[in-house]
Amino acid sequence: MLALLLLLAPGGAVGQDLEHVPTPEALAPGAACTVPDSIGEALGRIARRVGNAVGISALHVESGARVSFNGDRPFPMASVSKVPMALEFLRRVDLGEIDPAETVVVTTEEFRPGHSPMAAWSGARSVRLTVDSLFSLMLGQSDNTATDVILNMSGGPEAATRQVRRLGIEGVRVDRSEARTFADLVGLPDTIPESELYRYQYFRLRDALSDAHRQAARERYGTDPRDTATPDGMTNLLLTIQAGTGLSPESRAWILDVLNRSRSGSGRMRGRLPSSTFVAHKTGTMGGAINDVGIVALPNGAGHLILSVFVNTLRRPTWRRERTIAETTRLLYDYFGEEYRGRGAAVALARRFGAPCE
Repeated sequence: MLALLLLLAPGGAVGQDLEHVPTPEALAPGAACTVPDSIGEALGRIARRVGNAVGISALHVESGARVSFNGDRPFPMASVSKVPMALEFLRRVDLGEIDPAETVVVTTEEFRPGHSPMAAWSGARSVRLTVDSLFSLMLGQSDNTATDVILNMSGGPEAATRQVRRLGIEGVRVDRSEARTFADLVGLPDTIPESELYRYQYFRLRDALSDAHRQAARERYGTDPRDTATPDGMTNLLLTIQAGTGLSPESRAWILDVLNRSRSGSGRMRGRLPSSTFVAHKTGTMGGAINDVGIVALPNGAGHLILSVFVNTLRRPTWRRERTIAETTRLLYDYFGEEYRGRGAAVALARRFGAPCE
């Protein structure tokens, strides 16, 4: 299960300087640096605490060094799926097909189950919001109502997956809306139209099901191939955002800013990092899935870490699954922060011209 992959990856940088977009020349592959076996062994020890039900993919952007543990295994994305959904939305914004300043009305029949601050503070009345506010709610607060509005505006799940493939990414797929995903999570039949799966009707339908039926559906969610990602695939997807591939500079800055301002999952990727660390990340929580994926600015001028951690088990408590993500993040943050202290930019420049790593 454990593989230390010394793969080539594009260079570039992301961090507090959100306006920097690497040039095509800077994205040329160079020499990859090695990762010691001790890092893999330490990740293995962390993984055993959740029964190895974890997938980890890490990339040090400047050197191209990769670490992968179950990195080619699909895991339920939960709300991490909002990241690939966002890319098709931003593509349409860049083409002028969607105006972020436009105001839309979100009706109560569009309110979704699960986490939705918008539905919570609406007073059970329709809400009028700008499109850019909906986007911030979707990614920054993981609002399920805002997500389905943005998804429908962007052509649905199929369009989101097509854009992922256009970017050359494999191992990431978007198949369902939030409404349909929550219906499947409790075992509501596919024959119920999505128009009847709005928040208040959903709760009535859900509560009519037996506990055993709902628990069986929850177990099935963990093995459903839909709306899954491999950790390696998600890390590659985040790399396209970091590099600005398929995004205007404005859209790249926008998505990174929203992801950086998110404070969800405080015990996960951010849990053991200094509070001032730049972390552009997205969490996901559903069934046994506890996830966090993101881009982290390393200390000491060491560059940037892209990290995808997926935990999928109903056999461990939430705190243990979250701690797995926090410990993984801190381990790699410390290693790459020290290994490339003060020379992240120099390593990226060397790779640009094909020089071997030191």
